Amino acid sequence: MPDAHDRSHTFYKPALTALGLVLLSLLAAIAAPLGSRFGFWNFDAAVVILKAAAGGFIAGTVLSMYSAIATRPGSLRRGFFISLLGLVITVPTLSFLYFWQEAKNNFPPMVDISTDPDKPPEFWAAPNSRVYDEVSGSAFQMEFYPDIEPLLVDIPPDRACELALEVVRDKDWEIWEENCEARHIEATDRTFWFGFSDDVVIHITATEDGGSRIDMRSASRFGSGSDGGTNARRIRGFFKALRRRLPH
Repeated sequence: MPDAHDRSHTFYKPALTALGLVLLSLLAAIAAPLGSRFGFWNFDAAVVILKAAAGGFIAGTVLSMYSAIATRPGSLRRGFFISLLGLVITVPTLSFLYFWQEAKNNFPPMVDISTDPDKPPEFWAAPNSRVYDEVSGSAFQMEFYPDIEPLLVDIPPDRACELALEVVRDKDWEIWEENCEARHIEATDRTFWFGFSDDVVIHITATEDGGSRIDMRSASRFGSGSDGGTNARRIRGFFKALRRRLPH
């Protein structure tokens, strides 16, 4: 039988198993959306992989916690810091997966957002055939996105169009239409992880005081259900970037 000195150098194998499970789950969580983006599998398969990764993270978290207790300082086993590393990886990643799932479940069933629900800007050039739902879409926007409204600025429409184009180019969106004579811009943005194509329309009209009204519509090209708030965030982000360019 090994003495206490020998046992004090025993590495606790479950700690390494937990870390391996966590790392495999992390790779799966990263590969799932990227594989969908680059065409290796479809979105449904990516969701299945993400759910499996979440299960692996949960199992890895439990085993890492158990291992951290078993290898805590003062115990006769080694592996405490590896157990902590497993927890450091799993906690933020599980939080992100939980947020993603909650966003899908709690946001309204909308994938088409407009600053003017009654008369949304139309797509002229972008390959988006989606028709804005002026009935339920308008109701959902009033309830969930009351801040999504036209942007009113004290500059002429032509200048507003130029600034809007600058923001579109800075964001590296694919431009389909840049017609400042008609004060109409269309472009496509792609979501980071899954690479979904979302099309945007920016339409500018003159106001009676010589300023400009900027309307924007952001719509997912494919899919239905909820976008997790992506299109609304895109409009907010665009207007925020545009305001920074306005003269003070």
